[in-house]
Amino acid sequence: MGQGTTRVVETNGGAGRVGELGGEITEVRHRLDSLVVELDRRRHNATDWKRHLRRHAGSLAIGAVAVAAALATPLAIARTRARRRRILGVRPAVVRQRAHRLAHTLIRATRPPDRREAPAVLGVGGSTVVGLLVMIAQVVATTLVRNALDRRRA
Repeated sequence: MGQGTTRVVETNGGAGRVGELGGEITEVRHRLDSLVVELDRRRHNATDWKRHLRRHAGSLAIGAVAVAAALATPLAIARTRARRRRILGVRPAVVRQRAHRLAHTLIRATRPPDRREAPAVLGVGGSTVVGLLVMIAQVVATTLVRNALDRRRA
């Protein structure tokens, strides 16, 4: 066989076109090499956790403090409440009983008059006593206001 390039036809300026294509391919390879090097550098930077830790140390510290505070606050509140209960000597069962009695009293007070239990206060109903107290308070308040106005005029 002969020497030289096979399958290359040197007619009609083909050798010049082959040289141009070779140059373009070399340029593309150089650009691809630079892109691959840049991608490799970015990959290393993205997976370097020590570098990220150094760059974002302040943000991580603030986040850690916020998480610690969010976890510690409910615990501190619960401990403080428990300590106050021990100091005051009030047990949760006693508080529950008092709340139950208060709720029962409020329910009885808000019932319609015909369904209320008649209290035994000198034979007078509870609503009558409340009405009398309101009327007395109104008379006293009116008298006080009139006296205050008379003093200002004088």
